[in-house]
Amino acid sequence: MNILILGAHGQIAREATKLFLERTDALLTVYARRVDKLRRTLTLRTFEADSST
Repeated sequence: MNILILGAHGQIAREATKLFLERTDALLTVYARRVDKLRRTLTLRTFEADSST
């Protein structure tokens, strides 16, 4: 299963990411402005972009 999480630094997105990583074998792709602050795992792909421009 593939899951995309937008706004990965938000409170709900952080909790959802944590739960998906702990409870599923899903491949997560997260979208955030600063991916260097996100926890890196083998099942977490990151996509960095600034949508304000």
